[in-house]
Amino acid sequence: MGGRLPSGPIHVVDANRHDYDDVAEDSRLAGGSLKFFTTGREALRTNPEQEPALWVVNQDLPDMHGTDLLEMLRVRGGVAPIILVGDVYDPAMEIDARVAGASLYFTKPLIAEWLLAPCLVEA
Repeated sequence: MGGRLPSGPIHVVDANRHDYDDVAEDSRLAGGSLKFFTTGREALRTNPEQEPALWVVNQDLPDMHGTDLLEMLRVRGGVAPIILVGDVYDPAMEIDARVAGASLYFTKPLIAEWLLAPCLVEA
């Protein structure tokens, strides 16, 4: 199953950057298309007019819950898909993610193919 590169950077908000090493090494995502933030506040300091193609947000950030960040990104006008990620599978967290409006919910370890899913990448 092949995937196309999103037309813009992917912003990853997670205190555990090394959890994405395998994804970052994927040839389709190599070359700086992943930009990392360790906290929700750090991610919110990005210029809203330079929205990424995709957000990947951990449910348990050091300074806030991932669903809170999702809501803040939407309030400021963001329209990019937002994937919420759990460190381990928790059905309650998946329900929270879906109710909050996450495009998808995954648990670690992530694979690049998920970030290149046809439903997230414009045709």
